[in-house]
Amino acid sequence: MNILRHKKWHVRTKENVARVRRDEAKAAEEEKARAERAELADHEDRIQRLRSKNIGNTSDVANVKDIFGSRADSKDVMGGTSSSTSASNEHHVNLFKELEEQERKNFASGNKEYAAEKKKEQDDWESKVGIMKRFAEDTKEYSRDNEWWERIPLLREHDDKKPPKVSKSEKKFLTSEEQKAIKLKKEKKKKRKDKIKGIEHAQPCVDINLLRQERLARERREQQRVIMLTKQENKDDVEESIDKMVHLNKDRDRRYNSQFNPEFSRF
Repeated sequence: MNILRHKKWHVRTKENVARVRRDEAKAAEEEKARAERAELADHEDRIQRLRSKNIGNTSDVANVKDIFGSRADSKDVMGGTSSSTSASNEHHVNLFKELEEQERKNFASGNKEYAAEKKKEQDDWESKVGIMKRFAEDTKEYSRDNEWWERIPLLREHDDKKPPKVSKSEKKFLTSEEQKAIKLKKEKKKKRKDKIKGIEHAQPCVDINLLRQERLARERREQQRVIMLTKQENKDDVEESIDKMVHLNKDRDRRYNSQFNPEFSRF
């Protein structure tokens, strides 16, 4: 049975997807906390073993002092040892101090490398099982495709960038086609420069006063032409009105015809 996705009883709804993601985040947090507890226990065990090892070394030094302490000359020889032993009892020498400090920092901030490895393992497992594919097959997270506006570069590359110059030593290793392309490009550039120079030379220097006089003469000619056209139009209008008046007078002077009004023809 094919159930439509927008229906409420469909398995892959927004609520179910959000619930699964919340469960995954909660499981990841629990796994992280468990790993941190295990790492802390490992650190404490390592520190305890180092301390017990250091205590064993100090007990050996004390036994040596008891054996050779009866001799007078041995007191001078063992003076430095006894002082160092007493100092070690008060504050023992820690050879792994920097390592322990680094471990404390990792415990406070969390081991990022370990967390990244765990997350990668979890993602690989989910992808193999099919969880990620099932709940993210229609999303951009699964296809790993960006939108078209995300693929647009922030700074557009200009096309007018000059290509890198080829040195003479590099020209020796160029193929014939590459050499032809470079030569053709240079010829086109030279033709373009020659064309621009020709246009510049073709435009002579013109006096501004001469241009002004030409413009005024051109304006006067245009005004005269407009006046002539308006006069011609007025003349045509006058002739047309005269023709109309003549036609109207002829129509009025025409004799009466009785066929239009026979009842008036009796009189």
